[in-house]
Amino acid sequence: MTPAVVILLLALTLSGCVGRMPVLQKRSYDFKSTALFRQPCDEDVPLGEYEIALNRCNSTRLLRMIDTFLTIKEADRTQGIPGDTLVDVRQKGFTIYIDEDKKIRRPNTRVLHGNEALAAVGMAVSPPPLQKPEEIRAYADFMAQHYAEEYIERDMTHVADRFCLNTRNSLDIGEDRVFTIVWREGLVFKRVIGGGPVSNPKQERALLVCPGDFLIDTLTGTVNTSTKAVSPIK
Repeated sequence: MTPAVVILLLALTLSGCVGRMPVLQKRSYDFKSTALFRQPCDEDVPLGEYEIALNRCNSTRLLRMIDTFLTIKEADRTQGIPGDTLVDVRQKGFTIYIDEDKKIRRPNTRVLHGNEALAAVGMAVSPPPLQKPEEIRAYADFMAQHYAEEYIERDMTHVADRFCLNTRNSLDIGEDRVFTIVWREGLVFKRVIGGGPVSNPKQERALLVCPGDFLIDTLTGTVNTSTKAVSPIK
């Protein structure tokens, strides 16, 4: 019996029929957080479908972060709104530092200045033709008025069939957001939430393209070669 047939018979035994339903899945997690707005998590609440201990209760924390972020006031001269100061934003809970002495940077945060700060909210400025020294200084002074902070929040789960017949299904699901605040002359000029919820299912035609590691480990290198030979069906 050829190695490829051995794999196929084992697949049929595990699945019970030549169906399209995967019998095993593998998951990987991409989790980045500032840990802002974290509160004690109720351990009695069961884990969600895509939750593990690392990101337990993170969805609730993220909603709290979004709601608070939207209370930050942007400057609007036509409405007489000056915009929040740096102190105002700190009081609302957004800070790039962990300690009160401002010596330890919070993970997954970035500081931007000048044109990079504007580019972070989609407002990059191309410098005009500058020839005179005073024009260059004026432009540099204008750009120096802009300061930005980014807060990166990513809670993504990748789910893929480890062993499958006919099709290979995968799913990227979760949250991928960047909170950006730009100050101009010390007042909030723009605050933007980039990204959002992600749900990206994908299905590929395949035949035994994703056998589990437990199968590969129990077979010889010859089987690996055979598997590669029968796997691609495009």
